[in-house]
Amino acid sequence: MSTDRAGATIETAIAGHVASVFEQGGQATAVVQIRRRITDDFVPVGLQTEQDNQPPALVALHRRIVKAFAPLERAYDTPDRVSDLAELRGHLERQRGSRPVIEQKHLLDYAKNQLLIERQQLFLKNEFTEGFGRIEAWILSIAFLTLVLQNVVSILWALPLLTLSIGRAWYLDRQCKRRLGKIAEIDSLIGRIEHVP
Repeated sequence: MSTDRAGATIETAIAGHVASVFEQGGQATAVVQIRRRITDDFVPVGLQTEQDNQPPALVALHRRIVKAFAPLERAYDTPDRVSDLAELRGHLERQRGSRPVIEQKHLLDYAKNQLLIERQQLFLKNEFTEGFGRIEAWILSIAFLTLVLQNVVSILWALPLLTLSIGRAWYLDRQCKRRLGKIAEIDSLIGRIEHVP
């Protein structure tokens, strides 16, 4: 084992050092006695390899945790339990009572305002897209048609650009219809909010 070899090496080094120190001083008998105490009478104590898995601090912490989360021992049919349940029911009924109606009304007003803002934003986007999209499509179409009529560009070169212009106008139209659908959904939600008592 490596610890045995290390121990033997250390013992030899210590014995050699002690012997050399005392030989210089002329006290050979003392050196022999010390060397015998160190090397000859040395009894190594066995190493403890077991780990203490139950230290007192850990045991105390475990007991506190178990005590904190232990269920209360009480009978389920005691009058205290019935009164606790009745009190809980009363709390729930009060929570569902008049105070939440006021909060619900406030939340509905807030939702209505947010929906109106969203509706206005969608409406403005739709107007800009329709207006500028139509202008863009007309300008591009007229420009390409003018170039073709003046024989500056061949019809074969103008067709892909006209197709691109028509495709862009179709895409913008689909986008506007999608926004109109969202506006209709928002209008129906606002109608439902207004009819809530």
